[in-house]
This record gives sequence, C-alpha cells and structure tokens, in this order.
Amino acid sequence: MSTQSGGPAEGLLERQGIAKHLLWGFVAVILFQTGNGLELSFYSGFLQSAKGLSSGQVATMTMAYGIVIAIASWFSGSLADAWGPRRVMMMGFGAWLIFELVFLWGGVTTGSYAVMVIGYALRGFGYPLFCYGFLAWVTMDTPEEHLGRGVGWFWFAQALGMGALSGFIAGPLIGAIGEMATLWTSFAFVVVGGLLAILLVRRPKELQTAAESGSTPSASETISGLIRGVTILKDYPKTGVGGVVRIINQAAFYGIPVFFAPYMTGDVGFSSAQWATIWGTLNLANVFANLVFGYIGDAFGRVRTVAWFGGLGCGIAVFLMWWFPSMWGANFAAEMIAGILFGIGLAAYVPLSAIMPLLVAPDRKGSAVAILNLGAGLSNFAGPALAPLAGPIGIGGLMIVYAALHVVGGGLTYALNPSKGNGNEPGAGTGTPESTPASPEPVSQ
Repeated sequence: MSTQSGGPAEGLLERQGIAKHLLWGFVAVILFQTGNGLELSFYSGFLQSAKGLSSGQVATMTMAYGIVIAIASWFSGSLADAWGPRRVMMMGFGAWLIFELVFLWGGVTTGSYAVMVIGYALRGFGYPLFCYGFLAWVTMDTPEEHLGRGVGWFWFAQALGMGALSGFIAGPLIGAIGEMATLWTSFAFVVVGGLLAILLVRRPKELQTAAESGSTPSASETISGLIRGVTILKDYPKTGVGGVVRIINQAAFYGIPVFFAPYMTGDVGFSSAQWATIWGTLNLANVFANLVFGYIGDAFGRVRTVAWFGGLGCGIAVFLMWWFPSMWGANFAAEMIAGILFGIGLAAYVPLSAIMPLLVAPDRKGSAVAILNLGAGLSNFAGPALAPLAGPIGIGGLMIVYAALHVVGGGLTYALNPSKGNGNEPGAGTGTPESTPASPEPVSQ
C-alpha cells in the first residue's frame, strides 16, 4: 500500500494500525475526550458547594448520565453499520454541544436542578457516539493483522484525553479562572476535536459503503440497524461472551472508588493526597499500556494476551491492592506498585476490541463492537452494584470477589478464538449458510 499510496511514511502508519484517512480521527478523540473529561475531578464538589446540591442529588444526576452512556454505547456500533461511522460521530458531536449548553447555561447558571439532570444525562449521548463510533470505524478499516495495534492506538487516545490530559489541565485552569469558567472551557476542546473529524476524517470513495455514499438512511433502515445490534447475540453467540468479559474488565475499576478509597484513607491511614496520587498514577500507567498491549496482542496472540495479562494479571493486582495494606499498613510504595500493576492489567483487555469484530461477518463489525461498548457502559453499574457486599464479607472479601471475577473473565476469553468456529457462525446449527471470516492462527490464539 505504501508504494501505491505515495510513500514509505504511509506504509509506516499502516503498519502501526493507523489507516491514513483515520489519522486525524485519533487526534480528534484525544481533544474531544479532554474536553469531555475536564469536569470529572471537581464537578461534584463544585455543584454541592457553589450550587447547593446534596451528594444524593449529584449521585442521581450521575446515575442518569451513566444510563444514557450505556444506551449510547450500544447505539454507536449498531448505527455505524446502518449509517456509516462518520455520521454517527457527527451525531455525537452535535449532541454533546447541545446538551452541554443545556446543562451549563440552562441548569448550572440558573440553578435549576431539573434542567441540570436533563442536560447532563442527555449529554451522555455525546462521547459514546463520537468516540465509539470512531472505534467501529477503526475496526472496519484496519487490516486484520494490524487490528490489535489500531484499537490500541484508539484506547491510548481515549485514555490520554479523558484520563490524563483532562485532569492535568483542569487543575491549573481552576486556579486561574475558577470552576465555572473551566466548565465552559470544555467547549473549546470538544469543538476543535469535532471540527478535525468533520474536516479531515473521511473515507476514500472507493471504501465508502452504500450507507455513506447515498442519502441519509430512512427510519426503517435505522431501526433495522439497531435490531441487528440485538440479534447479533443470537446470530453470533460468542459476542455475548465477549460482552460479559468487557463488563468484568472495568467492574473493579468502577467499584473500588466507591468502597475501597474511603477504607484506604479512613482505616488504613493514607492521606487523601497519597490515595489521589496512587489512583492518578494507576490511570497514567493505563494510558501508555493501552498502546503497548495493542502490539503485544498482535505478536503474542490476542486471546492469550487478554486471558493472561488481563484476566490473571488484574486478578493478582486487585488482590495485592488489598493484601499489601492489610499486611504493611499505609505503605505508599507497595500500594503504588499494586496500583500500577492494576492499571497495566486493565490495558491488557485492549485486544478484546480486535477479537470481537473477527467473530462476525464483515458487515456486522459495528454491531459486534456495539456489544463491547454496551458491556463497557454496564460495567459502570456492575462494579458499584457489588459494593454493598463489603458489609457482610468485608473489604478483603469483596476485593477477592473482584479478583476472582477477573480470573473467570480470563478463562471465558478462550471461548472467543475466532479460528475455532465453535458456534460463532450466524445461526450455528440451523443451516444458515453465512460463515464467519477466518483469522490467522498466530493472531487469534
């Protein structure tokens, strides 16, 4: 392709899993997620101290936001098949701008809690449609042999924006211009990211599908696409297993802040600053490990990478996060090591985004990614939903439950080897003639 496309630089990008026409999309995701995540470190405290909301009201608003995120995460892949991923990204961009304006101007500025809830919740359609729509695009246009690297670059961009840059930028901005102005600043990052996607990310005409090159799909075509996002579980049963593994992937990550962080600062003796440093370093390690594991998955085998580094690795790391302080108390260095290992282990699930599209027919890749995205959204609920178990079984018992879930998820990953064909053909056992695409053995084992 480098010879035909105009030079060795293009060939180098493609070998990293970055299609030439998608390059600026990765930059757009970084900027979009930086703006989208700018509020995360302070909005709860700001709304309580400056706007008089209770912690319960903020929790309700956040829960509504999470529900919409889960729905939009599923829509993103299904609509990418029906509409084409570029249209899905534009829809997410527009939704974010409209409902962030409703949230800030109509809700926060006026103090109307009802408008805050509506605006913040519906803004939840924004980033999943924009970012996960782009993820579906990456899986569609990246050659199979480099797909692990391609999705690794996506998750690197996603985590760099939301997990790292947004936090590092928010602190100085708040000090310079205050919380409210910082919230408004998020528009600048999102607008620049969205415009980059609009102006610079477009499929070459020879690669465009009928949905992209023709008129806007009808309502019936859209509904059909969404239905295909559900029926894929029946047509390709292994995608359901992948969705379960994706829920397990981040269940502990979302559960630990609910019950473990207060335990570490209240009972063990870490200061809030120490725990914040441990958690921040965990996320920073995850950012760069996301990229590394895309390459490891392509070389070592994607299923093996998720099972051993992700499932077993996270299981061990979660256990150590509890065991180290239970043995040595507030030992900062030991807990930092355990946290870094957990951040790295979470990144080892990255090849799952390359495995799932290979379980289905080429025109269903978006729907396969939709199941992964739905699992990601549901992990926001599954993790905290287990937190009440800390009462009857204790903090250590619950951390062991999370660790065991990771190990189980690692084992389930071996059911996702697309080269073995164990029931991943559509309508397996029903005589349906359509078959799943083959995957090279060294890549998919």
